[in-house]
Amino acid sequence: MLCQICKKKEATIILTKVSEGQKTVIQLCQDCASMFNDKLSIFPIPEFNINDLLTGLLKAIDLYSKEEGVIPIKEVKCSNCHLTYDEFKQSGKLGCSVCYHDFREQLIPLLRRLHGNSEHVGKIPQRAKGKLNKIRKIKQLRKELQEVVSREEYEKAAKIRDEILKLEGALKKRNAK
Repeated sequence: MLCQICKKKEATIILTKVSEGQKTVIQLCQDCASMFNDKLSIFPIPEFNINDLLTGLLKAIDLYSKEEGVIPIKEVKCSNCHLTYDEFKQSGKLGCSVCYHDFREQLIPLLRRLHGNSEHVGKIPQRAKGKLNKIRKIKQLRKELQEVVSREEYEKAAKIRDEILKLEGALKKRNAK
């Protein structure tokens, strides 16, 4: 595509603005875009707000789930602060620590989409690294064992079981010290 200003060079920069349902697109070459620098007044960059980001993601996920024909869930409400899930989607903030438990079914898929995982792993302290790595490995192997048994691959399951027992033995030995 050609630059919309000079109409000579290939457009390498595409600016898109969506406001009130209207989409505006401007395609510029590198030279024309550099003339504007940061003076693209038709495309003001809003201040970044994490709550707005989370709210937007929640709305997008909600929209896609409706398009895919997912049956809407009954209104979920926190048993402690009485915050509804819809109110959480609007604000992007949970009301209390009990909300994490009461909205668990809705939060787990959301966390997986946002972070790739629903479980926080964090950093490992240096002196506990070996022990925690073994615990994680055991946890992973147990999941793997369930999958292998469900597929009826019993020889593989026996090897995984033996590896779990070996790691658990090493942990017990270390804790006995």
